[in-house]
Amino acid sequence: MNSKPIRLRRIVLVFVLMAAMRSWCVVVENFSLLDQNGMEHELYGYATSKAVVLMIQGNGCPIVRNALGDIKAVRELYANNEVTFLMINSNLQDDATSIRDESLAWDIDFPILDDERQIVGEMLQFTRTAEVLVIDTSEWDLVYRGPVNDRLTYERQKASADRHYVAEALEAIFDGTRPEFEEVGAKGCLINFRARRPHLRHVSSIEATNTVVQSGR
Repeated sequence: MNSKPIRLRRIVLVFVLMAAMRSWCVVVENFSLLDQNGMEHELYGYATSKAVVLMIQGNGCPIVRNALGDIKAVRELYANNEVTFLMINSNLQDDATSIRDESLAWDIDFPILDDERQIVGEMLQFTRTAEVLVIDTSEWDLVYRGPVNDRLTYERQKASADRHYVAEALEAIFDGTRPEFEEVGAKGCLINFRARRPHLRHVSSIEATNTVVQSGR
């Protein structure tokens, strides 16, 4: 009997399981950064919150600006549910002063953490702005990453969203379950990282896909 097909099926099964569990294997390590107003924010300092929602911001990015109303709507929806909402900027070209100017010009009333050394961006593998990370503070698991909802694309935008990914992820945390989608391809402006520069020669022409990773549960 040829055992190669059996071994091949086992290998394929292992890769499928690894892909299904990828998001749920990510524990977000603690970090501390100053925001645009000089206030310090330590991630694990929000342990009394049920979840931390972290949106990647970038000065001048039209997709971030367009999504501001959506993320504010989610914050308002969960105003009484012990959820902390933050933004983070890992752009090399943005500094605390320009981030503060952007926040004032566009009425961004979230703390925007200045990741000037790009340590958090590298740790969490940021690629584009406007991506949102939802962190379950019970174990500091990254339970979702992707856009706020499905309203915006590169080519067009819908009047209203059909799927509200961040809200769905928060509901899953409250219910003690996993969200239907763990990862959705984010639309946003490319973030340039020092350590990745030699490898980004052609990345600027590549757009994020619409691929979603569904929960294994």
